[in-house]
Amino acid sequence: MSTPNKNDRFVIGVDFGTTFTSVAFAHTTSPEEVKLVQTWPNGGIGNASADQVPTEVHYTNPITRAKIWGYETSTINKGASSLDPLKWFKLLLQDRPTAPIGMRSAAYSHKGKGRASSSSFEGFFGGLGISSSLGLSTTFTPPTYTPAQKTALKLQQANISPVTVVTDFLSAVRETTVASIERTYDPTWVRENKKEYVLTVPAIWSDAAKSLMVQAAQDAGFGTHRVDFSLISEPEAAASHTLKAIQPNNLNCGDTFIICDAGGGTVDLISYKIVGLDPLQIDESVSGSGDMCGSVFLDERFEEYIRRVLGDRVIDGMKPRSRNEMFRTWEEKVKYKFGNISNHEGFEITVAGVPDDESKNVEDGFHTIPSGEVKKIFDPIVDCIVKLVKQQVTDVHRKGEKVAAILLVGGFGSSEYLCRQLQIANYGTGGPIQVLQPTNARTAIARGALLRGLDGSIVNNRRSRLNYGCISSTFYQPGKGWDAHKYWESSDDKYLVDGHLNWYITRNQVIEGEESTSIPFYRMVPVPLVPGHQPWLMFTDELLACDLDDAPDFKWKNPGSIYRICTLSSDLSGIPLRKFTKCTNSMGVQYYRIDFELQISRVDEVMKFELLFDGESRGEVSAKMVVG
Repeated sequence: MSTPNKNDRFVIGVDFGTTFTSVAFAHTTSPEEVKLVQTWPNGGIGNASADQVPTEVHYTNPITRAKIWGYETSTINKGASSLDPLKWFKLLLQDRPTAPIGMRSAAYSHKGKGRASSSSFEGFFGGLGISSSLGLSTTFTPPTYTPAQKTALKLQQANISPVTVVTDFLSAVRETTVASIERTYDPTWVRENKKEYVLTVPAIWSDAAKSLMVQAAQDAGFGTHRVDFSLISEPEAAASHTLKAIQPNNLNCGDTFIICDAGGGTVDLISYKIVGLDPLQIDESVSGSGDMCGSVFLDERFEEYIRRVLGDRVIDGMKPRSRNEMFRTWEEKVKYKFGNISNHEGFEITVAGVPDDESKNVEDGFHTIPSGEVKKIFDPIVDCIVKLVKQQVTDVHRKGEKVAAILLVGGFGSSEYLCRQLQIANYGTGGPIQVLQPTNARTAIARGALLRGLDGSIVNNRRSRLNYGCISSTFYQPGKGWDAHKYWESSDDKYLVDGHLNWYITRNQVIEGEESTSIPFYRMVPVPLVPGHQPWLMFTDELLACDLDDAPDFKWKNPGSIYRICTLSSDLSGIPLRKFTKCTNSMGVQYYRIDFELQISRVDEVMKFELLFDGESRGEVSAKMVVG
């Protein structure tokens, strides 16, 4: 093959999923030749399951981090808790803020005196619960003890962080991908070409989780963020593949589509309005939404069902291989087929070694699970997804737009039962809404990530899912009910009111491209009494967030709704003191008034921060993401 020019490269889309991961790749000289990695260690080749690899890791030596992964974990003698592979570890990158924000620090904003805040975080799964009734619950609450929590406990015992196991898994995926490409093309030519990766992340992930994903990808050998690899939200990747797949006959300018990406752990939804067809261009119509209601929770509900029917003693007494076979037949013969076939008599589940018992529908090593019981397993989770879709439809209609279709993608998105329930749902629009399941729904996310790398983003404008801002003080105004929160500030010789929230990006606000927002601040720093001594010019500020549509203007009005995103550390000690304004208060005490800006921008699904003084960049500001 000829020597590639500097713009030629391989583009690789990586859909890092909760339960399965898939990879699509193509070369820029032949972008239509999309290929999927199917050469997973210990996996099959040429069938649908080969397009994905289980997102599982087992450390054979936790100290050296020697491991087996993906399909290789099926070779271990599972059953003992110490041998079960690590699963769902992707979810451990996510966090959920819970604790209230403190009130005071030493920063000033131009609207008042800025006061950085603090909070604590707990793991997402800390507040989950499950019904303890004898039968299956009819409403969905994620289980109290999930494989993610089991993984977290094992990692803690092995002194391995969640981001480390993600790194180890992604490293193995990358190495297998490169080897697969070298099997497809001339290895020497492959090594001469640049490789550009596009990795997907859930749209509902926090900025902290995305930051950890960047760290894991860099440590896994994907290169430098924004140079060798980038991130894309899973719904945007789905839109890139799906909307192009149904062009040109089914798209019109002005149409609004809802993308429902139903995966293993999370379900992400987002609405896009088509604003251009050649080339295809879309805008976010309303802010996205989502929840933890993916297909893995069907597995948890099945286990709850089978334990209720056969008893804990029987299930725990099964040989590991038999129990694994039971869950395999559940997934392959029931979970993936329910809704595709009419089976009024029920579905057979392998329960090798369990004695025949007519009362428990067990005969010859098989348990027959009635269709009605399968429906009970599915319905609470499916109802949760339908509710999310209904809310998206309502939000779109409030804008005066009409939903042309719902596009269902992802592993769970290939479920015929889920598709049918969305088709018959009442959306309050006077009629049904078309629900489309595009071809290659299971690998749509990886294919869409690949298209993003080849063609660039088709999304013009995005919408913020959160309000972003800083806490500060503002000048006291009589008669506004602020008296309980006022205090005297000697450097300003004025009464100020604490807890004022300055929202610089609001929920649902359109974010055009990589638009930046500057946050103005000033600080009053005492002039040192000893000549020649330097003032303290190391500052910290905190970026806060709120997910309410109507965010409060003061923290004390709704303290539970405000949480910390990250801490910003800035160093202004390199700026000459003559650049600062000297002020003297009524007591004759001198201060430096230091005016500066913190510029916030969202680039490639990640927050970026920069310090500006006199309108010029004065260096980077580190963003310490709060993850626990």
